[in-house]
Amino acid sequence: MASVRRTLGGMSASSAAPEPGDHVPHGYIVFDLEIHDAAGYAAYRLDGQASIRRFGGRVLSGDPAPEGIVEPLEGEWLTKRLVITEFPTVDIARAWYHSGLYQAAARKRQATSSGRVLLVGGWDRPW
Repeated sequence: MASVRRTLGGMSASSAAPEPGDHVPHGYIVFDLEIHDAAGYAAYRLDGQASIRRFGGRVLSGDPAPEGIVEPLEGEWLTKRLVITEFPTVDIARAWYHSGLYQAAARKRQATSSGRVLLVGGWDRPW
């Protein structure tokens, strides 16, 4: 793989460029949250979503029940809000989460909600 330099959210990061035919797994950040301050969380969402876009990501799921669908199919799930974000690679997802841009927004999230955050690598092979 050839090494390239990418700009992410105003920051430079080195990464390996995939060769044609390479399978590069997407990176997903999953938030399992309980919101304690809806107005404060709404302000976080604006900053959080703007930072996600700057890193080439997108929000795949994020509506709370009952507006969105969060339906346990097996086992016990106490989730009230499950947010799934997708990034082009695991490295970009990790860089976004640790970036100063997102960490400034994360402080707002942490002040208005509680829960867990998880980095997940996507499947990188064809079925």
